Amino acid sequence: MPRVSIPDTDKIFDVNTGEILYDSLYDRGHELPHGCLSGSCGACRVEVLSGSENLMPPGVIEQNTIESLRMELKVENIRLSCRAKVTGDVTIRPIK
Repeated sequence: MPRVSIPDTDKIFDVNTGEILYDSLYDRGHELPHGCLSGSCGACRVEVLSGSENLMPPGVIEQNTIESLRMELKVENIRLSCRAKVTGDVTIRPIK
């Protein structure tokens, strides 16, 4: 079972393989920042500190949003928690 860690909160969550990151944490009582929850607004952006290989590759909608966020925020390992599917252990930090 994959684990999602959030260092700033010292929380670690066991999640199911293939679950959407935002949904899996919300179902376990932890709400990440969010907006539209469809991958367009970018409010649910997180920095992947480790385990980026343990997230399914981004789809077209997520990739387009990520590209515009990278230029704006100057952060490389951005994913959208409302779209990213977990396949293994990851450590994330919400980007404000």
